[in-house]
Amino acid sequence: MHRGIATVSLSGVLEEKLEAIAAAGFDGVEIFDNDLVASPRPPQEIARRCADLGLTVDLFQPLRDVEGVDPGRFPAVLHRVRRKLEVATALGARTMLACSNALPDAVDDPDLSAEQLHAVGELAASFGVTVAYEALAWGRHVDRLGQAWAAVVRTGHPAITLAVDTFHMLARGDDGSALAGIPGDRIGFLQVADAPLLDMNVLEWSRHFRCFPGQGTLDVAGVVAAVLEAGYRGPLSLEIFSDVVREADPFVTARDGMRSLVFLEDQLGARLSAPAREQVSVAPPAPRRTDVAFVELTDPTGSAYPDLLSGLGFRIAGRHRSKPVVWWRNGGANVVLNEAPAPGTAATAFGLVAPPVADVAERAAALLWPAVDKTRGRGEAGLPGITSPSGLHVFVSAEPGATDDWHTDFVATEGVPDDGWLGLDHIDVAVSADQLNEELSFFRTLFGLQPVGSEEYIQPEGRLRIRALRAAKGDLRVALTVSDSGGDDVQHGGITQLAFATADVVDAVRRIRSRGVDMLSPPDNYYADLDARFALDPAALALLREHDLLYGRNDTGELLHAYTVPVDGGFQVEILERRGGYDGYGSANTHVRLASVTARGR
Repeated sequence: MHRGIATVSLSGVLEEKLEAIAAAGFDGVEIFDNDLVASPRPPQEIARRCADLGLTVDLFQPLRDVEGVDPGRFPAVLHRVRRKLEVATALGARTMLACSNALPDAVDDPDLSAEQLHAVGELAASFGVTVAYEALAWGRHVDRLGQAWAAVVRTGHPAITLAVDTFHMLARGDDGSALAGIPGDRIGFLQVADAPLLDMNVLEWSRHFRCFPGQGTLDVAGVVAAVLEAGYRGPLSLEIFSDVVREADPFVTARDGMRSLVFLEDQLGARLSAPAREQVSVAPPAPRRTDVAFVELTDPTGSAYPDLLSGLGFRIAGRHRSKPVVWWRNGGANVVLNEAPAPGTAATAFGLVAPPVADVAERAAALLWPAVDKTRGRGEAGLPGITSPSGLHVFVSAEPGATDDWHTDFVATEGVPDDGWLGLDHIDVAVSADQLNEELSFFRTLFGLQPVGSEEYIQPEGRLRIRALRAAKGDLRVALTVSDSGGDDVQHGGITQLAFATADVVDAVRRIRSRGVDMLSPPDNYYADLDARFALDPAALALLREHDLLYGRNDTGELLHAYTVPVDGGFQVEILERRGGYDGYGSANTHVRLASVTARGR
């Protein structure tokens, strides 16, 4: 597949954007008119620079409001089109994009629009250029793909083709079925963008929240598959608008864009028929299942965490064969403690059981996710590590007993007693607002995790946004958190919450407290509210209050959970018990926890 990206999708000046696009490995580029107008270099020089960088100029984007125009003003439109065709020719672009008229005074006359598009087509053909006509989702009279295709058919000119933009289609509620009956050779260009599902003005949605495939929730692959099945064989090109990419390093953005296309082609491989599948490259598959293996802690003081882990019921289960690393275990929960002191955030790595290991490592390389530089001793597990955009290190282990099983790196201690916890239920990972889409893409593209919700909470100072993901098969759950705080507190990165599951949270909290671990205490008002919301049995409510437990309930089950106070290194420990089919995270209690943490620190 010929992979391209629009210059509008990156920050910076045109020359810097082109360098970033080439460095990421793209084949071609869409030149956005504003970028060219602001450049000191003439079109011919930009064309030479693209050629030197190995980029083709796939599209020039200058044309707006060229149809549905008052006839008295149409000669001025043709003058503008002619001058832009001269620029396109100098750039070496053989396709120009024309968007549907979005002006308030656009004329609602399909015959007039067809006549004017035909005139534009005649002029474009004289320059050897094809015009791809696109339905803007906020177009005045043409805002759906079907309307744009009807206009192309009515125009009846070979130089006027259809532009397909996944965002504009999906934003208006269309899907791949809207392309039924449209021949691929009449599709002049394919632009690709994803977006989170938001209820807002479509223009604002488009300008501020478009993102790369794999970062949003739209069925981009379904539309692209329909285009390829129709016979389209042109470029697959990204066109992204967002506040994040306008400020991000263009080289980082270009690399994110390239990996999103690799991921998209990977998705397409499972949807396309054999002839169309030949157009895409498929990366090694995502893991068969993804389960939590361990969390790695680095003690910032070199002495604090053994007492914490002992208090939580963990016991030493083994020592690393070649490194100052100790394996602590409590039933099915595993913590790997690096005893070499290191300042800063303590929890910045975790391990997964995600077979086959070699395929995951190869998939990470294909998706351009950077590898962790780690040394391995003789006979130790390979444990390939991948670094997420936020700096989190994720190590991949084989299944227990197989080659590359992480347990083989440790000399085990036999007969270790523990409290029999079930395992690590989920982790919270703090990311910056600018990194959220990238981090989401990391877990989705590499491990196949699926978003299961997006929530927002009021903090005592600012707000907290949470985006939860979980494995399609396996027990891995990750919650990405963005803290928008108005205070001066330092926001910790890395893992900020370790949530361990137990079969009896009352017993677990009782044991933890008896060993001196400091637990977070919700206010009395919280329990009065529980009584109002759930009408709990007085004895059950008293038990919750006695052990500082938070409570949640839905139609399928219950959640009982408690938290330690924040510990050195920037994280909390949650202990939880799920009853019945409860599958959430106790979101109704989040604001209480946040306020209790703040009150504790004052």
